[in-house]
Amino acid sequence: MRTILKISILPALLLGLASVAYADNITLNSSGGTTNFTNGTLQYMGTAPLNAGYATTLVAPTSPTTASTSSSSYDVSSAGVWTAAIAGTSWVSNDPNAGPNGSVVDPNDFYYYETTFSAVGGARTYNGSISVMADDTAEVLLNGVVIVPFGSIGADNHCSAGQPACTIVDTVSLTGITLLAGTNTLEIINAQTGLSAAGVDMSANLTQTPEPSSLLLMGSGLLGLALVVFWRGKASRLVLHS
Repeated sequence: MRTILKISILPALLLGLASVAYADNITLNSSGGTTNFTNGTLQYMGTAPLNAGYATTLVAPTSPTTASTSSSSYDVSSAGVWTAAIAGTSWVSNDPNAGPNGSVVDPNDFYYYETTFSAVGGARTYNGSISVMADDTAEVLLNGVVIVPFGSIGADNHCSAGQPACTIVDTVSLTGITLLAGTNTLEIINAQTGLSAAGVDMSANLTQTPEPSSLLLMGSGLLGLALVVFWRGKASRLVLHS
């Protein structure tokens, strides 16, 4: 019975050791835009005019020149969107009627969305990925640094204009990402160039890399647990044979 009990606590101990090695896991997505502005929501911030020569090169201002009056983004997944949303997310827009089956036509502008989230941060970097869809194309910034650039207008990267439907999920691997200890900001700037409804869809995950000391602790713990099981099993066999 004692041996069974000790073996039964191994999963809990393993999970505890793993949590030491991987202390911070962050998941972000676009969803529920009309209800809250937590890690699961992109907040609509406003617009800025497209730069001259945008058909060749998109250069967005760092912040909107016209702020949103309501700071509301709208979940338009059920309103006739461009294509199915990324799993676990929703298409969001500045207008509740957005989407090919909606009645809105958004001016050709940059549309700004952002969400804030908390992180352990510090010297340990983060790895993960981000997936984005947009109409027409989007740039993604993390704490003001571009991590996904705009796609080329009329091309099939970053779900750019010129497609019959936005069906391209642009997934970008993120390695060696540095986060602030505390509040961080993820921003999506959507470029609307086709005089149609504008919208974005996003999912991201980041995991903090383990400290060498944490890996050593986890390895030592696993070795210690293995030795406990071995010696307890050996002791049980000796008792049975005596």
